[in-house]
Amino acid sequence: MFRARIQRSEQLRQASFGADVRRAPICRVDRMYGPGLRMYDLHNHILAGLDDGARNWSQSLAMAQIALQDGIRGVVCTPHWVHGSFDNTRNRVLKAVEQFKEKLEENGIPLQLYPGTELRLDFELANRIASGEVLTLNDTGRYALIEFPDAILPRNMENFFWELQSQDITPILAHPERHMPLMQEPADLYRWVEMGVLVQITAASLLGLFGTEIQEHSVLLLDHRMVHVIATDSHGLQARVPRLSDAFEIAAQIVGRKEAWRLVSENPLRIIHGESLSPREPVQPSRNQAHSVLKKFLSFLGLTPR
Repeated sequence: MFRARIQRSEQLRQASFGADVRRAPICRVDRMYGPGLRMYDLHNHILAGLDDGARNWSQSLAMAQIALQDGIRGVVCTPHWVHGSFDNTRNRVLKAVEQFKEKLEENGIPLQLYPGTELRLDFELANRIASGEVLTLNDTGRYALIEFPDAILPRNMENFFWELQSQDITPILAHPERHMPLMQEPADLYRWVEMGVLVQITAASLLGLFGTEIQEHSVLLLDHRMVHVIATDSHGLQARVPRLSDAFEIAAQIVGRKEAWRLVSENPLRIIHGESLSPREPVQPSRNQAHSVLKKFLSFLGLTPR
């Protein structure tokens, strides 16, 4: 059952890749749950040519089609900003979003777009945001999507988060379930969540597409109320396609359908509008709990973990 979901994801990706982008999609979530349910993808590299995401506008349009077919109503466009590498300033991203909106309209694709950036950790971020150099999510000034450097966990992160919060900016950590130092020290993430930092995990992590260890950690974070958003972090038409419905189904079996829906719809939409969240209190995990949580989950699905 669990692996079948992943196989269905790949089949739908292949079908979508070859589809005419002008064709109006039948929403997969509508087919599963009836009309009216819509998801919002808070983290997506759908803008063409700005980073390691979509290579051209044709690929961007195909990604938009896949998202709509899956029941995603709106996407926050979050190209990388990395000082000295990806110079995706506020003005550059806003211009690219407007260009893509025009192309979506020309092709009859009714996907809502919102501007944003995935900001690589930089201890000048608070000043860069205040000066208008870089974007917050949907340019509201309320939420900043922040990515840690690979394999490095900087010290004094509490001071960095506090500086952002003192300017009424809530940090959202991008895919910490895939960050090895944080996987080894879940108490750090728990402490930050307690101080008001939000967490976004990747749909593919929950599906096991990055391997069992990252899947285990994703389940652990969900089970301990340390996840606030599930997003695609889509970079194209291959491994990480812009689809959320499979991850929603799996999250629903861990935290319940109502809470899972908050993670793919209610919370992202409130963040897009610059509104406050009321997250549940996190539960502090131990290093030894991840495998037992995953084992319980896979047993529920009728599978035996390795």
